[in-house]
Amino acid sequence: MSDTNESIPIVAIVDNETTQHQITAALSSQGEFQLVAVLDSQEKVIQEIPPLEPRIVLIDHQVDEQNTLDTIDELAFTFPDIATIAIIPVDDPLLAQQVMLAGVRGFLLQPFTQVNLLSTLRRVRDLEARRMHSQAVTADAAEQTKPLHILTIFSPRGGVGCSTLAVNLAVALHETFDDRVLLMEGKLLFGHMGLMLNARAHNTIADLIPHAGALDTSLVSEVVVEHATGIHVLLGPTDIQVAQGIRPDDMYNVLRCVSKMYDFIVIDAGSYLNENTVTLMDAADRILLVTTPDLGALHDTSRFIHLSRSLAYPTGKLLTILNRAGMPGGVKTKDIASALHHDLYAQIPDDTSNAIRSLNRGIPLVFKYPRSPASRAIKHLALNLADIGSEEPFKVISGRPSLTARVRGRLASVRAG
Repeated sequence: MSDTNESIPIVAIVDNETTQHQITAALSSQGEFQLVAVLDSQEKVIQEIPPLEPRIVLIDHQVDEQNTLDTIDELAFTFPDIATIAIIPVDDPLLAQQVMLAGVRGFLLQPFTQVNLLSTLRRVRDLEARRMHSQAVTADAAEQTKPLHILTIFSPRGGVGCSTLAVNLAVALHETFDDRVLLMEGKLLFGHMGLMLNARAHNTIADLIPHAGALDTSLVSEVVVEHATGIHVLLGPTDIQVAQGIRPDDMYNVLRCVSKMYDFIVIDAGSYLNENTVTLMDAADRILLVTTPDLGALHDTSRFIHLSRSLAYPTGKLLTILNRAGMPGGVKTKDIASALHHDLYAQIPDDTSNAIRSLNRGIPLVFKYPRSPASRAIKHLALNLADIGSEEPFKVISGRPSLTARVRGRLASVRAG
């Protein structure tokens, strides 16, 4: 989907005649997209799709008087290179979460206008173009060994510690390497980054969006918060209406610009899966998938690992982090990897009491309790993450030695100690 001048073939899976007419009328009046077929049944969809060769599939949330979640899931898994857009009611936010977990790349709120439809199609087309370009670059062997720059932390399960890990990992990276680290609040609704760091800002990421095409260091410095630990923090908007107005393209453009100014960017993407979240994961060098040793979290994590195959991420991009390892009553660690069918990259020991004290005081755990088991594990995680792909070192910045050299030096000292 890299050529926006190319007519994009589209298949619609819709049985409602009014919706069919809306889609047909909208797509017949322009040349960017071509409606190649309208399927009015879920039966045999998987067999009918390949000969039609669509690049985008539009699917209603109900077809044959049944919900289409299973069909969406099967489409995403069977045809990972085809972007699926779900048509959902405007008053059902839970369904939006469900269809994203099933594997759609976007959703269209119903009732919709022709303008809404074309805008959604263009956004998904552009997002897919960036994703395909990223895949092509990553496929290069040299790209596979490039050191990390952007880390997105996510979990499909709320309350597992994504924000805590993001805050403390950012601080650990800065303390370990004395690098420029930006902690970004990608969790736009009900984020707690300011609370966790006892930080307040008059400006947020929303203030950068109008200037995303021409950001400079002085403008960014007016918006980010310089925390006492040395990291910079880019907070999300406190106004819910403003947060809801931020689109995936806005997030991508801001991230692209600020990425030139920092050695590491750590993004707290939270636990709500939507188009913004997928954009932050697409843009990341690694996704840290956080889970805890309880059946609910492990079940949701397993589902997301299954979903990630439909996103066609390269091997090794998704790293599973077990938080609160060894917590009382939890699933045994030795059983978790086999249950997930996915290796654990790192484990953070259970340290609930210190974590709560740190949260209540607005001081990061690794800063307040540097010798706690959880703090040590997070610092070790920072070392290991920075050492990924160290065959290709960072360029020297301001006369400092490359990150690779510093990583190896730190690892050597840690191992010697």
